[in-house]
Amino acid sequence: MKKTISNLFKISLSIVLLYGCNLSSPEEIVDISETSNVLSIPAGFDFSTHQKVTINIVENAAYAKYDVYAYSDVSVKTPTESELAGKLVFSGVPSNGVLKQTISLPTYYTKVYIRRNENQNISVTAKDILNQEVNFNSTEAKSTTQTTSSKSSANIDSDGDGVLDQYDAYPNDPEKAFNLFTPSIEGSGILAFEDLWPSTGDYDFNDVALRYQSVVYLNANGFAVGFDFKYQIISNRAGSYNGIGFEIEGIAPSQIESVTEPILTIDFIKLNPNGTEAGQENAVIILTDAIRNTRVGADFILRTVSVKFVDPISTSDLGVAPFNPFLISNLYSNTQVFEKVRDHEVHLPNMKPTSLGVSLRGKEDPDGRYISQSGYPWALSIIEYSVSIEDVMLREADTTNANEKTYFTVPKDTTSITRAYNFFKTWAESGGSEYKNWYTNGSGFRNESLLQ
Repeated sequence: MKKTISNLFKISLSIVLLYGCNLSSPEEIVDISETSNVLSIPAGFDFSTHQKVTINIVENAAYAKYDVYAYSDVSVKTPTESELAGKLVFSGVPSNGVLKQTISLPTYYTKVYIRRNENQNISVTAKDILNQEVNFNSTEAKSTTQTTSSKSSANIDSDGDGVLDQYDAYPNDPEKAFNLFTPSIEGSGILAFEDLWPSTGDYDFNDVALRYQSVVYLNANGFAVGFDFKYQIISNRAGSYNGIGFEIEGIAPSQIESVTEPILTIDFIKLNPNGTEAGQENAVIILTDAIRNTRVGADFILRTVSVKFVDPISTSDLGVAPFNPFLISNLYSNTQVFEKVRDHEVHLPNMKPTSLGVSLRGKEDPDGRYISQSGYPWALSIIEYSVSIEDVMLREADTTNANEKTYFTVPKDTTSITRAYNFFKTWAESGGSEYKNWYTNGSGFRNESLLQ
């Protein structure tokens, strides 16, 4: 009899372990201290893989157009135009001799490239990032190339916004002239969540993960008039419905003219007439209230939420995408009945909940900082400058290159990120000073067999 009971217990335990994290039931709550090493992180560490960098450009000529690029190759060779093209972060023309923007760069990037075009005299200058700033004066520019253009069109400004057509990304639209990309014109960011907060999980960060790119539309003076937030869900291994959104801190809902294309399917998110979430102090944009309901057939597709401002906003006030992103962790009860829970928000480390979120401080997150007692976050944010959302979609569809993923990929079910990525622990415990590029495909950086 005892042997029979023992066998039944082993079988039951095997079933629980096998189905603990799937698409039809909630993920099992696992004590991370029993499944992986505890992280001993320095005080104040926020698990950030990227940095905000302010670009300050002073122009002495009457007119010049600038393009700013992120480029990680630290060799002495100046990159070619084609090498730089996919790394474009923003363009602009100085107003009253000054051009200033804030961008987001990986923490292991140490410089930017500044391309100056004055009457087709072009220079490309590498500038170091010092104390999260880049300062450039046009007197530093040394023209290396000269291009030719049609004299008949060189001084035409079709929309009358003060930006010549040859430099204007939108020559027939007086409200828009330039773009600011996060992370870059051919790059994308990743947000990855554990949805069991404030309980600990298995820290595979595949409960919900998405790739995104933000394109901010700038007017002739470099102020934001709106932006598109493109995203695609790349993993949804949670058992609950889960929603996702972001808060634009410091921007009031009344400053938003319109929000288009949020996907709301389970009727518990309330919106203002302009499309922002109702009841919020800051503007909150909900992408969807139920991630699993955004599939087309069996697939998650590329989607875009567009935001337009009432009046132009400085990019320093707007901040940098993904702003303050959060997961709305909807729950199942013990009877498997779905509960629509709006106030259960999962944020990046050290970020604050929105007006409608709650701070659930307890044993695992006593300080309400979204960092567990074991030292793990519930959310990660990563940016990659050479991998677009569309590129990843094509590579994922090409099964012949299934083992040649050069981009960040979430771990398989129940595989802690410390097992999948060999230097995550070293990076975290060093406060981000070592292995800043732990999430890349450097030699020995990751265990491919443990990734989705």
